[in-house]
Amino acid sequence: MIRRPIDLATAAMALTACPAALAQHAGDIGLRVAGGRIVTTEITGGGYGDDRRIFGATFGDTGVAWFTSNPGFDAMSGAFPAGSRLGFRFAGPLLAWDGDSFEPTSPNGALAGERLRISFLTASATSGAGPVNGFDLAVQPDGGWHRHLNMTLQAATGAAAPEAGVYLARLELYSTAAGIGASEETWLVMNANAAPADVAAAFAAAEAALNPPACRADLDGDGQVSGADLGTLLGNWGMPGASDLDGDGQVTGADLGALLGAWGACP
Repeated sequence: MIRRPIDLATAAMALTACPAALAQHAGDIGLRVAGGRIVTTEITGGGYGDDRRIFGATFGDTGVAWFTSNPGFDAMSGAFPAGSRLGFRFAGPLLAWDGDSFEPTSPNGALAGERLRISFLTASATSGAGPVNGFDLAVQPDGGWHRHLNMTLQAATGAAAPEAGVYLARLELYSTAAGIGASEETWLVMNANAAPADVAAAFAAAEAALNPPACRADLDGDGQVSGADLGTLLGNWGMPGASDLDGDGQVTGADLGALLGAWGACP
């Protein structure tokens, strides 16, 4: 296993470089209110897309090992009451993919395995052996909310660095505004120097756990995976969106393989 030391100077710059409000961009998690609660959606190059609860993240994508500030969270102007706040909680311990399922990294307590630390300026929270309260940040004066939270994978006690692999963070998003309920669990499937096949398998397992009836490769919704879906996927090559079946941020050969593997009528 390759152990990569963290460049503390670079990390410090990354932790303070997150702007409070930027235009939405593909890969962020869209936030809106529907049915009296927060709902998460995917953001593509064309704007807000379908409702979605599973998203991908990659440690090291900013050049700092075991760190990422992506995906960000974005709500359009007027989505939330001005003066309110939005935040998150850890719904449970950080999980790790073992090749067949996601297992807690902390079987003997909160400090026994890898943990995820989420921070923004001076606010921070770290996953534990069970649910853990996070923190909330102010909604913009126009009712929008754009934040890139800093997420750092922390090594197990006594280890020099985290284990490479695929991790799963389960978050619950909440608003302090009266009448707006918390979201359902939002899952981040996090690639920590893992093999592409492991990332794809872990993402597929997460999708199956949250959306068991779904046939994700049926991109046109006609009940089967066919040439029309293949054409859609190839047309979105290299981009994020619904054709990104493994959730790694772009359509690649792994997604093509997943589509071909699901060929035929949806279960």
